[in-house]
Amino acid sequence: MSDDRFANLETLVAFHEDTIQKLNDTVYKQQLAIDRLEERVEALTQLLRAPGQLLNVEPETEPE
Repeated sequence: MSDDRFANLETLVAFHEDTIQKLNDTVYKQQLAIDRLEERVEALTQLLRAPGQLLNVEPETEPE
């Protein structure tokens, strides 16, 4: 294998490694954001399941 071809392959591998690392960082940050959003959705779900507790008021009753 010629030196030029070997150098080109090394460059390509380095580029791919850098790209993979950037993608990994992005996926990691997105997972953190997803985890935070899931926590917020769960908190909101709990609030909606217990109406009136947040403001200490009785839940509205539907007219008969």
